[in-house]
Amino acid sequence: RFLFPLMVVLIAGILAPISVPLIGALMFGNLLKVSGVTDSLSNAAQNELANLVTLLLGITVGATMTAENILTMDVLKILALGAVAFVFDTVGGVLFAKLANLFLKKKINPMIGACGISAFPMSGRVIAKMALKEDPSNYIIQHAMGVNVAGQVASVVAGGLVLALIPVLG
Repeated sequence: RFLFPLMVVLIAGILAPISVPLIGALMFGNLLKVSGVTDSLSNAAQNELANLVTLLLGITVGATMTAENILTMDVLKILALGAVAFVFDTVGGVLFAKLANLFLKKKINPMIGACGISAFPMSGRVIAKMALKEDPSNYIIQHAMGVNVAGQVASVVAGGLVLALIPVLG
């Protein structure tokens, strides 16, 4: 468990060097969690620091938002594209899990496919609660959160690749 964050940063750095600061920060939090000797740092990073960064980011973004910049047709188009992306991400994940089940001996729950939405960290918890509601013995929270974190890591690396390729394309 200790080597996982280090290997992720190393592999991401090789594939998309520009993604290292973001993936490094994500994996640093993971490293704090698994080290076990830094409980106070881990709790601070999970709670106070995360809340403080979210607050400062919200204030910074909110202070720059004006009605002239936000209430435009372009923003509505971007929001619509985001909603469509969420729908296709969820449907695509479920359909891929169903397709994989055609070839697997040990079947996977297709609901897991809906957990890979990297921009929606609660998707894993929501899907796990839905699975428990349907069948009280269906505990998929670890699998659901694993898929969600994998989606987040993949999004960071994919974003880093896009940023690395934009200068080449231009």
